[in-house]
Amino acid sequence: MNRAQIPAAALQAWSKSFLSGQDPEIRDALLADSRVVTYSAGTVICRGNSDYRVTLVHKGRIRAKVTSWDGREVTTRYATAGHFTALPAMLTDGAPSSLEAVTMCEVSVLNPNTFRRLMRTRAELAYQVAVYLAESTYETVAYLEDNLFNSVQQRLSRHLLEMATPTVNGLLVQTDQTDLAHTIGSVREVVARALKKLDDIGAIRRYRRQIWIEDPALLRSFASTDLRGRRLPEARDS
Repeated sequence: MNRAQIPAAALQAWSKSFLSGQDPEIRDALLADSRVVTYSAGTVICRGNSDYRVTLVHKGRIRAKVTSWDGREVTTRYATAGHFTALPAMLTDGAPSSLEAVTMCEVSVLNPNTFRRLMRTRAELAYQVAVYLAESTYETVAYLEDNLFNSVQQRLSRHLLEMATPTVNGLLVQTDQTDLAHTIGSVREVVARALKKLDDIGAIRRYRRQIWIEDPALLRSFASTDLRGRRLPEARDS
């Protein structure tokens, strides 16, 4: 793939990324040596350890998670448009976390060998990746702190806000109680009670595997701190 063949979606995602200010030659070298892949919601993209995918997210939401020996899960971060996945794994040839598509996702799967080669020869690229990894470490620590010290109600409310997808009808989370329990490291029964409370006060509305956020401000008042300072996505105009 040459520069003219790089998909517009990949170039747009790059423009939103922490590497947007890099030399266009670096961008073109990485994106030209990549392939576009689409994952449906719920797809396990990679399972961790030596199975990893270095991607640039075009659209959708990806969850990084760690799974215990008995099947319990905890979320360590989310990746959305303009975010990269598995950069630590690329540098250490594996990582303990796995990746799962929360919504339908489109990504550019990058060649890790090309990325590593460029980092060895471009000091500015290597420095920016180092800063990004440091910031990602702080973010992961914040997620773990949140899961350890905040209540299920707080964690659930924050995750609903982070998982919400803007639609013409409002903010939608497509999941169920079991998946939510896995996401926040809890159990289904406890999550069911927390969801009922949010439903009763009008913060959300549930329908099968759909959770509609009816009152984002009210839900935000229950949530623990937004760990990345991101703005809540807004519903699209019809």
